[in-house]
Amino acid sequence: MVRHYILHYRPRARAELWTFCRQPFEEALERAALAQDERGKRFSHQKPLKGSELRKARRALLDSAKELRRCDSFDQLHNLITEHLNGIRNLGGLYYYDTALRIGASLHLMPERVYLHSGTRDGARALGLDWRADPLDPRALPKALGDLEPYEIEDFLCIYRDHLRPGMQ
Repeated sequence: MVRHYILHYRPRARAELWTFCRQPFEEALERAALAQDERGKRFSHQKPLKGSELRKARRALLDSAKELRRCDSFDQLHNLITEHLNGIRNLGGLYYYDTALRIGASLHLMPERVYLHSGTRDGARALGLDWRADPLDPRALPKALGDLEPYEIEDFLCIYRDHLRPGMQ
């Protein structure tokens, strides 16, 4: 499954993040807040979110852009984004993480740990991991995941959650 991920999902994930690296920070922040790909289309797994909710998130993030830009780590960035967006209805862990990952790519701040939300939590549970913990230390995960970056492990756990089993090596 890890090889399958590397062949079929890694190129898309890296290309997506690269589009955020290439843009000026404010443009990357706006796209991330609106959950838009490089063509301005909503990312498929975030289509259920309402445009009005995303516009509120964009305003909140633009208002805190200077503070976000000063972050020294992905953890700090993720915590700030969660804090600033917490009061907006229907936005949750997946949105906070994805937004932090995209803004983090623009700032060259990538996760060093594996963040969990509903889909990744299911994958962690299927592997027999501490699915209540958040985030997970990648060194505590099965060796089979060792070829993946923490953001790729998050993606992997979500994509393959129905095919994972405890003790996967």
